[in-house]
Amino acid sequence: MFFKKLKSNKKNTIKTLFLIDILYIKDINAMYGFDNGDLVIKQLYMLLKQHSKHIVKDTIKKDIHIHLKRSHVDVFELMVYDSLSIEEITKIKDSIFNKIVNHEFYLLDRKTFINIDTTIGASKSHTEKIKVYAEKALYLAKTNYMSFMYYDSYLHNNEHIEENMLNILNHNIKNKLVEPYLQTVIDNQTSKIAKYEALMRIFDEKGQEILPGVFLQKAKKSRLYPKLMKILIDKVISYIIKHKIHISINYDYTDIINVNLTNYLINRIKDNNIGKFITIEILEHEKITNFAIVNDFINDLKKYGVQFAIDDFGIGFSNFEYILNLNIDYIKIDGSLIKKIDEEIYLNLIKSIVLFCKQQDIKIVAEYVINLKILRYVKAIGIDYSQGYYISKPMPIDLFIEEGKK
Repeated sequence: MFFKKLKSNKKNTIKTLFLIDILYIKDINAMYGFDNGDLVIKQLYMLLKQHSKHIVKDTIKKDIHIHLKRSHVDVFELMVYDSLSIEEITKIKDSIFNKIVNHEFYLLDRKTFINIDTTIGASKSHTEKIKVYAEKALYLAKTNYMSFMYYDSYLHNNEHIEENMLNILNHNIKNKLVEPYLQTVIDNQTSKIAKYEALMRIFDEKGQEILPGVFLQKAKKSRLYPKLMKILIDKVISYIIKHKIHISINYDYTDIINVNLTNYLINRIKDNNIGKFITIEILEHEKITNFAIVNDFINDLKKYGVQFAIDDFGIGFSNFEYILNLNIDYIKIDGSLIKKIDEEIYLNLIKSIVLFCKQQDIKIVAEYVINLKILRYVKAIGIDYSQGYYISKPMPIDLFIEEGKK
């Protein structure tokens, strides 16, 4: 009765919804049986029921009504009746994620304990479409092999969405708000930081962070992406000069053939003499149709000490063509393979990639290292570097500096 009354009073207020999805429940069912799969799901519900209210209260420092329910076989809804900031959403997500992945779930024999992985999607809205937006976030997170995605319903629930996004993009360009969030890559031999990957973030006029899944395609279609990239390049170079850290920049084929952007990148690296601190990660979103142009780009920058990597290796046969045709230093094994490294068929495939790369004197980075189990596999088969949420999530450089001082 209380909940129904509360719900009617809160109908037009902004709420925040988290969707928490158990990854690979089908694998658990196949390996341990459906009864054990159901037992794991029940334990997760009890875990969330026991801790979610405390997590929310500890984060926002006030009592807020929340409601937890199971919406699908392996998906739970956590509704928070408040308009949380991006920072609060991120902190709550981190606490929930860590609570789940570090918990040991027992099976029916009471002797076997397993860990599970999870993906979380979140959104906030005052409308009944909030679940649609959160499901969109969850879908984007899973398809991009990320543990979390926030979907900004404001940008997608406005009849002037096209104009709004253009305004936001131009606002970021005019005020140089584009920010490279850095994610750590560690050396698996020493467990020390080897470099950081720069991941582009922009912000709306209220300072709310907007993820690439929301703005990237619009930026490219409106031909504003090169301007965003120039700001990102400038900030990456300024961080390198100030902190003497090695940073990777993502660059796809359309960037390479954009003469203006490529000349800007080369000149900025050359003028500041910081090539040895930069790795260019070539993305496969746009298929390479002219290897000669790409190799010219690679060779031009290698003169200044820049290194090159192929990103998302293993998701297509074209990746192997890239290795044979391009003068690269690293490959980054795609998360779709790494997440299944504990399965024999995928483990053997990854081992063959590692052997091939070592024969070619190419270093290897494992993406999507989201837990200790994956990290141990990655180290055991001789992969050189690791990156993923178990190592660190993408953060602004100020937070890395604060962490370093602790």
